[in-house]
Amino acid sequence: MARATRTRDPPANGRYVMSQGADYEKAAGPLSLEFVAKATLIVIGLWALANLLWLARDVLFITFFALLIASFLSIFVEPLHDRGISRAVSAPLVTILITAVMVGFFMLAWPTLREQFSVIQQQLPPAVDGVQDWFEEQISSVSGTLGESGAAVEEQLRTRVTSEMGGLIGGAMPLLNTALGAVTGFFLVLFAGLFIAISPRTYMRGLIVLLPRSSRRRAGEVLPKAGVAMVQWMKGTALAMLFVGVIATAGLWIIGVPAALALGIIAGLLEFIPYMGPALSFIPAIVVAFAISPKMALWVVLLYAVVQSLESSVITPLLMKQMVKLPPALTLLFQTMMAALFGFLGLLLAVPILATAKTLVEELWVEDV
Repeated sequence: MARATRTRDPPANGRYVMSQGADYEKAAGPLSLEFVAKATLIVIGLWALANLLWLARDVLFITFFALLIASFLSIFVEPLHDRGISRAVSAPLVTILITAVMVGFFMLAWPTLREQFSVIQQQLPPAVDGVQDWFEEQISSVSGTLGESGAAVEEQLRTRVTSEMGGLIGGAMPLLNTALGAVTGFFLVLFAGLFIAISPRTYMRGLIVLLPRSSRRRAGEVLPKAGVAMVQWMKGTALAMLFVGVIATAGLWIIGVPAALALGIIAGLLEFIPYMGPALSFIPAIVVAFAISPKMALWVVLLYAVVQSLESSVITPLLMKQMVKLPPALTLLFQTMMAALFGFLGLLLAVPILATAKTLVEELWVEDV
């Protein structure tokens, strides 16, 4: 009986294995219609969301600029609020004081700045023409081997370079590319930033309410951290801009470079853009100095090297203790992408956007998962 039972077992086991294999083939077989439909809906939804964000890019940029203004005002509003002064009073007061200081400074310095900017304006075109002549010589030397099509190739290259530079400076934001749109955007940014600085928790709670209930608690923990990271980044950036502007102005004045104040202000403002900003601020300074003598240009090169060394080795490490640390390669690549997509405004906002995104990814993905 035992042998008979054993002889019957293999067919039963065989049928069981065959049924398991059929289930496996069914699971690993062609994709189901339900899965294809869900995947298609997800792709269409992502495509629609991307198009919606692209259409609303002006509003998104204005919103982020307003957040930067609010972060800058919070540097001064928070200490006043800790001393018992309400935000509704301290935020407008700080805004008025900062505006008055800036207006007073430019009123006092405007005669000097106007004269110095005219010097820069006079010096830059000859230098640009020299670069253009060199560029045309290089093109001619290359295109001369192409026979009769050399002139056409040169014209195509010149048109392409001009269009690319125009796209980089103008960007892809229709509202902010017009004079009226720029003025309107400026006042929108200013007042929106002021209102956010007066009551940041109100807007944060409104943003949290839009999320599902299961995510609201975690969002309430993460969003304040992102806000603190932006304030700390803005504080460190403002101090670095002030340091570079003052040291560059003093150094250029000691060397004897014309338009030292204007060039120092340019260097301080462009410090807002890490890596690319210092390189852009170096160009007008070296052009103005080279118009006087190659020796002065060499002194300018040494000065900017010292300033950037102090900024990167002393100032930035001290500030980075409370700032978001960003990998240089990632920062440069993201700046390039933002400049290609949105022009100069995208280049301005690339680093704060990347710093905020890095904080959110660390809190919502790295720490949780």
